[in-house]
Amino acid sequence: THWVGGMGVLVFILMMIPSQNGSHMNLMKAESPGPEVSKFVPKVRNTARILYRIYLIMTLIQIVLLLATGMYWFDALCITFGTAGTGGFGILNSSCGSYTPVQQWIITVFMIAFGVNFSFYYLLKIRRPKDAFKMEEVRYYIIIILLAIGVIAWNISGTGLYHGLEETVRASAFQVGSIITTTGFSTTDFD
Repeated sequence: THWVGGMGVLVFILMMIPSQNGSHMNLMKAESPGPEVSKFVPKVRNTARILYRIYLIMTLIQIVLLLATGMYWFDALCITFGTAGTGGFGILNSSCGSYTPVQQWIITVFMIAFGVNFSFYYLLKIRRPKDAFKMEEVRYYIIIILLAIGVIAWNISGTGLYHGLEETVRASAFQVGSIITTTGFSTTDFD
């Protein structure tokens, strides 16, 4: 349920039950990630299937990438499900602090990617990238993330906590991704 909850349990149910009086669209608007649900295809059930297919593909890509870095299966599954569902369930006391820098970058990218409105990915899928990047929500999301990473990296760069630019930017990007998506993973002790 942790993974399914990321897309919305009700959206999952929409794929299974028949529609009555257009009630599917109301449920879809309430449960889909992002503030706006576009009717991509004539039937809401088909839209839900498309969105879950994108969600599944992104999940599988993250799992494969984490496994390719040497992460254990169990860790890769739990971290990916926590990332996709933005639930942040970590299996280690240090959350993601014990993982390698490459693994932390992968988790960071996918936290941010799973936080995007899935209409964006659908538009990319049907080869309408101009429309996808015209979405104000996505543009502001990216701008806010980049600004926050820059400000935090600049703020902590002189503290001596991190050694080098890459580590400073990685720590900043990870925390920004975790906070903006409410995933709740961490790599740093806040105390």
